[in-house]
Amino acid sequence: MSTLPHFLNGVPGLWPETPCKDRPHLFVDSSRATPLRDQTDHAKALCAGCPVREACADYAIDNDFRDGIWGGLTVAERDKRHRARAEEATDRC
Repeated sequence: MSTLPHFLNGVPGLWPETPCKDRPHLFVDSSRATPLRDQTDHAKALCAGCPVREACADYAIDNDFRDGIWGGLTVAERDKRHRARAEEATDRC
């Protein structure tokens, strides 16, 4: 039986269309902050065509999730995107 993975609870729209809905273990491994490399690569490949990829990444960044793959990004990649956004916002001021 397929259920909504916990990490999509707050992501807006289209979750039934997400490739991760039946494979949550690839994205968040309860025993590790970051899934194993082969899981990470597989998760990122699935995220590449996801209709809510950007919303998923934004949700994880906005909520400072420190584990798993969200929107195709690892925590380090999300941190980098967050810093870039902060710099961009500072530049606009």
